[in-house]
Amino acid sequence: MAVAALLAVAGAALIVAGAATRLPGAVIVLGWVLLVGAVALVVVATVSWRRMRVSIELTDDGYVITGPDAREEGTWDEVTKVTQSPTTLVIHHGPERRVRLVSQRGVTAEMVHLTGDLARRLDASRGYSSHL
Repeated sequence: MAVAALLAVAGAALIVAGAATRLPGAVIVLGWVLLVGAVALVVVATVSWRRMRVSIELTDDGYVITGPDAREEGTWDEVTKVTQSPTTLVIHHGPERRVRLVSQRGVTAEMVHLTGDLARRLDASRGYSSHL
């Protein structure tokens, strides 16, 4: 989005400067090309962001993860282990099956909250209590 903003500012500046100082028409055309390019970049970024969205639903029985081209689900009694790195959460279902959630944006509040919610649901499914 920062690139789109820079293109938009540069394009608008060329359009205004070209019209105000009577520069050659090519300068104004270049300004419009940059401005249209900025708008196109915003549209492409918005569409790809919506298409790459992942939905995670945690219930008392298990989880459902729905992504752009995949759906993963499992029950808490199938989960044998959960591992985590700063940007990846892996739900293990025995030695063979693993479900990976990777945050492309690094450590986020969403990932931190998801990890806590998942741990609470998993503990509750096993009868563990958070009260001492």
